[in-house]
Amino acid sequence: MLKNKVVSISILVLVVVIALVVMVTRLYQADNSTVVSALSKIGISKTIAPVIPDTTIALEPAITDSTDSTNNAISETSTTTTTSTTTSTSTTVAPAAAGNDASCIRLAQCQFASLNEVDFSRLQLESIDFSAATLIYSNFTSANLSSSQFIRADLRRVNFSGADLSGVDFTAAVMIDTNLEGANLTGAIFCDVDLTTVTGTNEAQMAKIKKFKSKVNTYCP
Repeated sequence: MLKNKVVSISILVLVVVIALVVMVTRLYQADNSTVVSALSKIGISKTIAPVIPDTTIALEPAITDSTDSTNNAISETSTTTTTSTTTSTSTTVAPAAAGNDASCIRLAQCQFASLNEVDFSRLQLESIDFSAATLIYSNFTSANLSSSQFIRADLRRVNFSGADLSGVDFTAAVMIDTNLEGANLTGAIFCDVDLTTVTGTNEAQMAKIKKFKSKVNTYCP
């Protein structure tokens, strides 16, 4: 019987102690000046942490344009078409070696021009003035040179085979090894020309050369 009373008292004391512990714990967790004062009286100290106002400013997320500006760039490619117009005339500039003045053919004025080794074959070159021009090794095969002038021109080793040389003036031209084979020499003038150095001529051709009644030179006026 005594043993049961002791157990009951012990349980009661334990319940009271647990209740006190719970109450003290709750009071200790509360941030109140009255509670702090009451706790200090029973020897329990508690420091109240100062309440710091929340000054955090919520920033709105920046709006980012997801469109890449570079993707909006429009690349324009412009294609330029160049139209080249070629005008064909009866007189065509012959292909010339470097340093020659074949462009003078367009103006029909080739005096003093350097036209060495130029290919004039089969071209229409009527009434072109080649006076005092240098035409060494040039080729006039089957070209039409009627009424042109080669006065004092350098015609060494020039090929006039099959060319139309009717009415051409060769006065004082240098014609060493100049080829006149099959050329039309009707009315051509060879005043002061050494015809012994010319090649490819025949009697029929020479009969058509323009002659003048002169005691000094049959072929000069």
